[in-house]
Amino acid sequence: MDISMEIENSEYNEVARESAYELQNAGGVILVCTRAKDGRYDLAPVAWSCPMDNEGGSRFIVVLDTGHKTYSDILETGEFAIALPCANQLELIEECGSTSGFTCDKYAQFEIKNFPGKKIQVLIPEGVAGWVECKAFDIKSVGTAGLVMAEALGAWSLPDSWKKRVHHVGGETFFVPGPVVHCTNCK
Repeated sequence: MDISMEIENSEYNEVARESAYELQNAGGVILVCTRAKDGRYDLAPVAWSCPMDNEGGSRFIVVLDTGHKTYSDILETGEFAIALPCANQLELIEECGSTSGFTCDKYAQFEIKNFPGKKIQVLIPEGVAGWVECKAFDIKSVGTAGLVMAEALGAWSLPDSWKKRVHHVGGETFFVPGPVVHCTNCK
């Protein structure tokens, strides 16, 4: 696959400042799976997450809306799972992202088949490419954004799980990873 191309400056379109994040949005959609102290389970799709480091284990940063139930649950328990939905789970992503966990039990309402976490008390949706069970070690609130920094307690995945992931660009636009590209001149 030849990915080299000539690009003219005139080919660039201006991007609105409020949409500029879409240029950097890695968008590997995750489902943040939580359990409240009262025993209610919840999950919500999130496109803003990334690895933080891998010193002595893996650590992650997840950005959540501070008004959402999943954020409230993490504040209560300090635990959550990062589940990696596949492209065939777009309906699940849409359903869980359009309904508040404060007003309904999403697992019951959308009949989400699931299984229990292995290290913490969460429910993982069946069919995901993998998941990471996490313990928060720091939480910062900046306006309506809650930055949750967490360490992995355990992780499980299907072979080549990265190929099965779905990524969110913005609005109704999603994509899946394309063909593998190798660098022939890299060391």
